[in-house]
Amino acid sequence: MDIVCNIDNGYVKYCVVMLTSLFINNKNKRLHIHIIADDLSEESQFILSDVVEKQYKQHLSFYLVGADLLSKCPIDANNYISISTYYRCFLTTVLPSDISKVLYLDCDLIVRKPLDALFAICLDGYAVGAVEDMWSAKESHYIRLRYPEEYSYFNAGVLLVNLDYWRRHDIEDEITEYITNYPERLLYNDQDVLNAVLYARRLFIPFRWNMQDGFFRKRRKLRPNSIPALEAEMPETAIVHFTGGKKPWHEKSVHPYKKEYFKYLDFTRWSGERPPVNYLFRFSKLFNPIQGILGWKNVYRKI
Repeated sequence: MDIVCNIDNGYVKYCVVMLTSLFINNKNKRLHIHIIADDLSEESQFILSDVVEKQYKQHLSFYLVGADLLSKCPIDANNYISISTYYRCFLTTVLPSDISKVLYLDCDLIVRKPLDALFAICLDGYAVGAVEDMWSAKESHYIRLRYPEEYSYFNAGVLLVNLDYWRRHDIEDEITEYITNYPERLLYNDQDVLNAVLYARRLFIPFRWNMQDGFFRKRRKLRPNSIPALEAEMPETAIVHFTGGKKPWHEKSVHPYKKEYFKYLDFTRWSGERPPVNYLFRFSKLFNPIQGILGWKNVYRKI
């Protein structure tokens, strides 16, 4: 099973936690981890190699491709998202040509179950398999990207990618052309361009494979006709994706799977590390139930 991650030096710790959760819940599986980056320090490479190859006896490859590949990709300098996120748009350029299918995983997630069933999903005739995005009911996506709302909008944090299809149909050329011609449309970076180019060539896969932050909230922004399928899938959650700006390593995160994130972190060299205590924030949390009742706060559902 070929697993791909895009990172920079600042995200190595979170990548290690994600990979640790992957290895713990996919024992006795042969995994090849492909790390794509602009540049990685020797220390970062050592940390990743120590975990993947030495500790878990899996295969690891680095692709330090430089920034030129992303020279035309727009990014907001004030955004917490790194420009390295765009590397997932250029997998057929970066990865060896004999790899036909990969699973791309963001690093702000944890894997809770085996991924065999996910990787086995048939993608014949499709460019990617993906989960519907938690903001799929947002009409502005379709107005901005100029495609029919009936196709919905997928999240790019977990992608099953049919590289053979991409090569046959020159998908990278289409992506590059779209970025060049419509950079002003790309509010959500590579996720926007992937939806704009592949909206009619994607296969929606079960929600369990990419349970995003918004799915756990009381007020959801998902398309209403998708909510019954989401509800049915929640007990089977296999991948928890900590979307948005408040990650579990932030004090202000109150995500229902935050404790489980730290369970996996405690298997790493950062065992016992927790975000600095913000006492003002902890005091304010005492009022969260009241705020939720009054509708002031979009609080989480119980899991």
